[in-house]
Amino acid sequence: MRTRIFFLIFTLLSLAFSAPAQQAACTAADVPVSVIKANGDPVEGLVAADFIAQLKKQSLSIQSATYDSSPRRILLVLDETRELSAEAHKAAVEFATSIISSAQPEDLLALLTARGAEGAVKFGADRPALLHALNENHGEPARGKQLGVIDAVAEGITWFGQPQLGDSIVLIAMDLEGNHNTNFKNVAKLLEEHRIRLFGVALGHLELTNQTSSVQMTGRQGMGYVDPGMPMWGQTGDANFLPLTVNSGGYVVPEDTLSKKHEFKLTDIKKMELQKTASTMSGLIDKFYALRTSATPSAHPEPWTVSLNPGKLQGLPGAHVLYPHEVGPCQ
Repeated sequence: MRTRIFFLIFTLLSLAFSAPAQQAACTAADVPVSVIKANGDPVEGLVAADFIAQLKKQSLSIQSATYDSSPRRILLVLDETRELSAEAHKAAVEFATSIISSAQPEDLLALLTARGAEGAVKFGADRPALLHALNENHGEPARGKQLGVIDAVAEGITWFGQPQLGDSIVLIAMDLEGNHNTNFKNVAKLLEEHRIRLFGVALGHLELTNQTSSVQMTGRQGMGYVDPGMPMWGQTGDANFLPLTVNSGGYVVPEDTLSKKHEFKLTDIKKMELQKTASTMSGLIDKFYALRTSATPSAHPEPWTVSLNPGKLQGLPGAHVLYPHEVGPCQ
């Protein structure tokens, strides 16, 4: 009996003393950071000293900044809503096709559709299977209960399993409405927890105002927050697309196919524009700086900022840093 009690006490004490040791040994993992020029092209050739990272008002030590091009996992989420014109749907398929063709040969890709005919191709399928699925059910009426756009993103996140550096979702959608199973806050949290960057193409009206230009936000308020200095243009529209992408370390491309000023047509010129934009986005997903910093003192994810140092920024006017906006001690 005494032996059992001693063993129990010894076990509890071992756990108590080992917990702080494990916590102290925990360091922040690599974080994907992209640096783009004003035209969206990537900036290469940077080193750790070119970056500045801050948690609240404290500077974080940047241990390394490696330009990484390892194989990625990329999920395409395609909005099949019937509110989009046939030409807009063709544009969505064209963009998705270009992402597939631009991806590295070793990348694993998957496909999930929302608000339309069910389409699901999980990671591991070959490129021809993905391209076939993009066109197979395209334009067919939906059957059964439809996934909303954010519903589909949340479901797709579960496909990734254990997080890997550079995991990304490319969301091509009219807007982010019509969801039944989740909401923006939950999906933002899922993206943070699984360390997935969300990139997007907005096929409808998009609100691109700088949400922090007039009101200083601390922490997550409403849907979230966007990086100070993000561009201010566009018209009133979906207000959640921009922060959901930017806060995760990605960005959204405005491609308003619903404009009342002119009827959208997928011309040869527009097709070339979409192909170029998709190629640029694919390049940012595949190649980025794996930034390793010192561990954060908090046990929970904290808002942080990453920027270029003033000297480097002088030689790169208009350059912008894309990074996940929350970082934790154990990633």
